[in-house]
Amino acid sequence: MHTRWRGITASTFAAVALAGLVAGCDGDKSKAQVAADSNAVDAGPPQPVLGGKLGAELAAAASGAPAEGRPAPGGGPTDGPPENGVFSPQAAAAALPKDMPYKIEVVDEGSEPRARLAPKIDPKSEQKLNITLGLRMGGPQGMPNLDLGVSLKAEKPADKPKEGAGAAAPAASAAPTKVIAKVTSATLASMSIGGPPKELADALAKLKGSALHYDLSPANAVSNQKPELAKDADPGLQPLLAALGEAIALVTPPLPDKPVGAGAYWMVTDRAVASGAQLPVLRYRVFKIEKVEGDVVSISVDTRQYAEGADLKLPGPNGEVTLTIDRLESSGKGTLTWSPSSFAPGTADASQRLQALLVPPGGSGQPGAQRSVAQVELTAKFAAPAAP
Repeated sequence: MHTRWRGITASTFAAVALAGLVAGCDGDKSKAQVAADSNAVDAGPPQPVLGGKLGAELAAAASGAPAEGRPAPGGGPTDGPPENGVFSPQAAAAALPKDMPYKIEVVDEGSEPRARLAPKIDPKSEQKLNITLGLRMGGPQGMPNLDLGVSLKAEKPADKPKEGAGAAAPAASAAPTKVIAKVTSATLASMSIGGPPKELADALAKLKGSALHYDLSPANAVSNQKPELAKDADPGLQPLLAALGEAIALVTPPLPDKPVGAGAYWMVTDRAVASGAQLPVLRYRVFKIEKVEGDVVSISVDTRQYAEGADLKLPGPNGEVTLTIDRLESSGKGTLTWSPSSFAPGTADASQRLQALLVPPGGSGQPGAQRSVAQVELTAKFAAPAAP
């Protein structure tokens, strides 16, 4: 445990990630490569885990074909996400223009009674969560699962429009809420008898005070995330804050602008950066209302991610290395509970997996070029803190 933890530093984290991504480039195929060749390469596009109308909608997003007469993302039957999971930059921009932060498409409004879902957050409130976070790269590599205590508050209440402001009033009302998610505690999610080694316990303790700053729009969409490590925290733990940010964004549902009820579902298209691989992706999430109890809404989410281009740039010991993405498959699913008074879901359980087949530098376009495999898995569980 001692040695493993010391490997997670600013320099070696990048080296481990790069080693995992380019494993198998030379010599015989690795076990991961053989598995990828036998499963991932021939598997075709990701298949939806849901059936019925919702499954058809996900299949349409994955293949670009219309579902029940609905135009495919991007405006035509061939403009949807590509079969190999890799957009060209032009096709990605057509699916979601660069100046559009996200797109919400309601597929089914659900049953009566219906209501408009919208955040109604008291800027003076505080939400406390326990978040169990896991990040794995190339199988067992990566950080051990961590339990984080997190406090979410509004950094600054939105300025109220002045009387007689006229045209300025709508703009002020649409201002995002500035949120700060501050780490209040950090420890291993599971420990052997006697607890973690002192060095590890000390490193985790110094995470206290680290924070994630982000915007929460009136439609409940997360954007502009800015991680901030505590002054004395190990810089190698920066990926942890990035993973925390991805987890919060993954399970925070952007909300439709029309009333919806139980059984409703909608698709959200936006951009994200996959943790571990630092890969820009175009993300499709389908949210479905499972039930409504008072002001608490239980929602399931199904996710597909696609690369925004074929180039993956990574830091290497001798400078930046550019790999070519031959195929990418990324899917995830989760459940969550949301209420209008909360900054983030009160409970959530989600996972997101990514697997990419890569061609090393200089190998693109060469017949028989050795490919490598990259695997990243993010898991997150949100819960209210246990009573004292």
